[in-house]
Amino acid sequence: MTMWVEVTLQSSGSDDGSICALAETLQRIAAFAGATPLATRFATRVIPLKAPGWRLSVETLEGARTLCAVETEGAPMPGFMRYQTFARPAGEDLSASLIEFAQADEALRGPLAKAYRQAEPEAVATPDAIAPELEVERIEWRIDASGADILATLETSAQTLPTLRLAAPSVNGALDAVFSVAGEVIDAAPFCIAPDDEHASEAEPVYAATLDLPRTATRREAFVAIASSVAGQWFGNAAASRSGLGDEHVHQLRVAQRRLKTLLKLFRDYVDDVWSTRIAPDLTWFGDLLADARDWDVFVDKTLPAYAESDDSAERWQTLIAAADVKRRVARDKVRDALASKRYARLTLAFVEWLARFASQEDESPTRFVSYAEKRIRKDYRRIARVPDLASLEAHERHRVRIHAKRLRYALEFFRSVTSRRTRKDTAKLLGELQTALGEANDAAVAADRLASIPEASDYQRGFARAWGAASARKDAQEGERLLRSMRRPRLKASI
Repeated sequence: MTMWVEVTLQSSGSDDGSICALAETLQRIAAFAGATPLATRFATRVIPLKAPGWRLSVETLEGARTLCAVETEGAPMPGFMRYQTFARPAGEDLSASLIEFAQADEALRGPLAKAYRQAEPEAVATPDAIAPELEVERIEWRIDASGADILATLETSAQTLPTLRLAAPSVNGALDAVFSVAGEVIDAAPFCIAPDDEHASEAEPVYAATLDLPRTATRREAFVAIASSVAGQWFGNAAASRSGLGDEHVHQLRVAQRRLKTLLKLFRDYVDDVWSTRIAPDLTWFGDLLADARDWDVFVDKTLPAYAESDDSAERWQTLIAAADVKRRVARDKVRDALASKRYARLTLAFVEWLARFASQEDESPTRFVSYAEKRIRKDYRRIARVPDLASLEAHERHRVRIHAKRLRYALEFFRSVTSRRTRKDTAKLLGELQTALGEANDAAVAADRLASIPEASDYQRGFARAWGAASARKDAQEGERLLRSMRRPRLKASI
């Protein structure tokens, strides 16, 4: 059975909303030149499976039905996958066809054993759980890229944005070929890396997913799984923000970037020259834009209203709030422009390419991630447990403690499947509270600097902000000290 590698790109659509217009743009790309497009229309419906890593669907083209099963290899990764496919014509009795399909190949027997029960919507006890049938428009090209045979498939439906899948048999040079063509497409057409299927059409903010790493996973496998999960949050919020970039989209994009930064610090030895030269500079560019937009959101929505509520005249703050809101909108527009830029599209492609290549390699001496997780958690905990009384530290020193607490909290989230129940519930909760307490003091310090830079701010308001920041620093340092000293050392499960 042939193993395939595939890059998936998503488009915001053509100017006239037509897949044909996108196809014409693709046809002008060098890789597509001379390739003959084949257009079809068909109906497809997903048949739910409980087997992880498997997808089953039935496609209907000109009255003929085909069962299609796909098995993916490795951790689910937005925009990229390795997979093998199984296909078989289906008769009028779809349930019977599914039973025959499951028995046709040893690899299908387990995953498809009970699929026949979900064959027809009317036979299912809860019809609402059945995926709807989609009418899909498809255009395919067979293209030759540096000797690699690539199947390029452009698809769209009324419920989904256009996607372009670039697939090639997994042989030497296949990764180079599919990512090279993907780069040409991104440079010439309105495409970027697609989010995962779960978030492909959502407009709501996407939060960090709960990770459940198997205890037998190697360090490399754990890294890939965590990085893929972070990418799901990152790309999911980028896609969701297309219908309107809200403050929570900005917040969750910022969280995803910080989680990624923490992951790279946990696995420093995996950061190579390609990462440092092709990805890190653009991540810094994008992260700085998010940080600025997020700080203005906090300043306008939380800090200034708190000042106004605490003052004897809330009215005197309204002009300042309006002026700050203008700056907030400017900062958010910069993020919106960045998300729509070629630079950002190339960043996401470079990230996925780097991760896909990393996942395809093997360590010379594979080690289980459990022992590594224990060492990292112990080291990061000591960094915060051994600091002096927080009230005795300078503001920048307390900020460093907050950063280390946040990193430890993210590490516990990454490695939660092997930590004790008390660690997952109590220690993680206290770390979050410690981060919040010290974060409020940091927000107050940032707010005082931002307020001082706004011409509309009066001397009274600047002094008010400085006094608020000083009081907040004392109070939050005391609360942070209480939380820190009540925290127990994180532990792994006793059974490991």
